[in-house]
Amino acid sequence: MPARPLPLDHTAAIRTGYWFEALRYRDARDRPPELLDRAMLDTPEEAVRRIRLQIRTAHPLALSPTEVHRALTWADGGGRIHTLAALHRGETAGFSIVLRGGLRPEWRVRPVDYLSLTPTPTGTIRICVRVS
Repeated sequence: MPARPLPLDHTAAIRTGYWFEALRYRDARDRPPELLDRAMLDTPEEAVRRIRLQIRTAHPLALSPTEVHRALTWADGGGRIHTLAALHRGETAGFSIVLRGGLRPEWRVRPVDYLSLTPTPTGTIRICVRVS
């Protein structure tokens, strides 16, 4: 008779995270867009850092001079500050640029509450619930 695995107990907690998505549209009518990146992040700062990194590394040669200026102004200036403020207020935020070939990368971040389960020693169950 095969051994049965021991039951695992878990600590459950409701946490706030930031759902990050990077998408690429071929044109205005493109549905669904191509998914480039997706992640659950812990802080708004991580999300903005990820957008800034992708703007600087993934598309610099495919941008027109106008879009380069717009992207760098967002990454280094007011755009990222407004995005951080919106995320801290619990609002969705994002940014998009247009590449020379007409492709449009878009970054979106939205605050989400999610259930986190952490294994605990067998025989103990701890439940942490945040009530808003």
